[in-house]
Amino acid sequence: FEQFVPNSATSLMASSTSTPTLVGTLFDGPIDIVGDIHGESGSLSALLFRLGYDGFGNHPESRRLVFIGDLVDRGPDSPGVVRLVQSLVERGKAQMILGNHELNLLRRDRKHGNHWFYGEVEHLCNSSAEAKHKVLAPGTPSFQAVLESEEERDRVCSFIRKQPLALEREGLRVVHAMWHPESAEKLRNFKGDAAEAFEHFEGITKAKLDTELKDASKDERDMAAQNENPVTVLTTGMEVPAKEPFFAGGKMRTLERHRWWEKYDGEAGLVVIGHYWRRLPGAEDLGFSPTGPSLFQDGDELSLLGEQGKVMCVDYSIGLRYEERGRGLPEGSLGTGLAALRLPEMSLHFADGSPTSYLK
Repeated sequence: FEQFVPNSATSLMASSTSTPTLVGTLFDGPIDIVGDIHGESGSLSALLFRLGYDGFGNHPESRRLVFIGDLVDRGPDSPGVVRLVQSLVERGKAQMILGNHELNLLRRDRKHGNHWFYGEVEHLCNSSAEAKHKVLAPGTPSFQAVLESEEERDRVCSFIRKQPLALEREGLRVVHAMWHPESAEKLRNFKGDAAEAFEHFEGITKAKLDTELKDASKDERDMAAQNENPVTVLTTGMEVPAKEPFFAGGKMRTLERHRWWEKYDGEAGLVVIGHYWRRLPGAEDLGFSPTGPSLFQDGDELSLLGEQGKVMCVDYSIGLRYEERGRGLPEGSLGTGLAALRLPEMSLHFADGSPTSYLK
């Protein structure tokens, strides 16, 4: 799949300055929706091969690809994944939506796992729930590919800035974390890119925090900041108080993700999401969960979600591959995988060649 990756002289070319549509129109016809990738370029190439795509993104059945967001961070080759996906998008062979990790890059918000963007390498492996993430000294040998210049950073942002936060067609919605009609409607009417939308709605929320929520608790204020910004709702979902503090994403947390799919009525049709750290059966127990409390019941790893069976999460925790590497564990031992949902067949395919699952 080397043909997918443009050479360094032409990769990540500057994009047009046209205003993006934040809720866009999804391809018609047969599609393959790829879960969170997190810089795992080798797994992505393997998955595309198993799905039947050639080196230019062509498929013998005229299928096309849709990427659910979180292309980047924590894995060994985020720049390579961006180049590959950009090549497919610009050939008309793929669409993508933004996840929270792309939004962080647009906002130049340094986070656990994204220092590759700034030319820095990181120590990511957690030896315990109390382990500290750290940025390593310049020149430290690392498996992570990094960006070396501000020009490269601008080129990455030039591409992802054009991308929507959600895609839709009759009977199907694709969004990184949560389909929330009210939030989607606010974004349909916004003129600007995702980062501009974030800042706009954050300003509205900050005004509320400074007035009617001025004396509220920290959790109440944090929930308002999260749940009242439509960009954060679509890219990271809503939050509710956790039963007890937990460790995830490099820090302790007191709010947990809302299991919105449990009460989803199916009105918008099938909703395909990523983001939520689904784990495959047989995951090794580390003694603590590096992704926080599971949002899913044991045994539903390959199932549709919710009372109506109208939500499918295709994130299988490939963002934990760094943890497997750091501990010297075999790939997949923490329940990690890269998956794609094939539609209209409703079949789930994995990069490692695991048996295809047909969803009901």
